[in-house]
Amino acid sequence: MSNDRMILRNENSIYMFYEIVEQLEPASILDMGMFLKRVGSVSRKIMDREVPKEVVLDGVDFFPEVSFPIWNTIYNGIETAEEYFGRMDSKRYDLAAVFGIEELKKKIPLSDIAERAAKASKYVLVDQWLPEWSGQKGFIRAVDIKVEEDIYFLMEFGA
Repeated sequence: MSNDRMILRNENSIYMFYEIVEQLEPASILDMGMFLKRVGSVSRKIMDREVPKEVVLDGVDFFPEVSFPIWNTIYNGIETAEEYFGRMDSKRYDLAAVFGIEELKKKIPLSDIAERAAKASKYVLVDQWLPEWSGQKGFIRAVDIKVEEDIYFLMEFGA
């Protein structure tokens, strides 16, 4: 696979990620797919927005073949997708972000990604609606948020 495919370039996605972090003020975030890595960030800050250093930020890396040491300072913990999906237990987070699902589901089945994100977090932010999301245990609701021509979904799941 070309490394180019892992890169995310949509500025609206960057805005939405930071806006939801600012609005929800989560104490912990699961970055499933390592969004910050995929947009090329070298810190938790992009322009005037940032994920506060006291927020636990863990990443699930679907593209470990592309690695730079700086990402070890951005994230509190990083696991490969194989490691994360290979174990049954899942730490609980306030927010999970799943962006660029088309490339992620080439590595791990979408049903597994949706199930683990729903189990791992009360809120899940995605950049693409797929029916698998609402079929997850504990699904409460999804709110669609439009930014210019893009639509994002913030889903809420019960414990």
